[in-house]
Amino acid sequence: MNPSDRARSWRVLALCVALVLCVWVGWRDFDPWIARDDVREAIRLTVRRSVQIAVQFVAPGVLLALLTRELRAFRRARVRRPT
Repeated sequence: MNPSDRARSWRVLALCVALVLCVWVGWRDFDPWIARDDVREAIRLTVRRSVQIAVQFVAPGVLLALLTRELRAFRRARVRRPT
């Protein structure tokens, strides 16, 4: 097994664990006796908070990672160019 396959296996395992945890947390908090309006409001608030988290924390991190990658590629290309 080469290193890239091993890294991919760890990423897949981490994603599976995260998925199981999400399902477990959702199932643990499930109560069939809650009124439908309460469920809709809870779903709406959860989606709203998820979007807020994505915009505040995830998107800047992804953008920073992409920018860093592009800057490194630009630097490598500039170093290789004959003067």
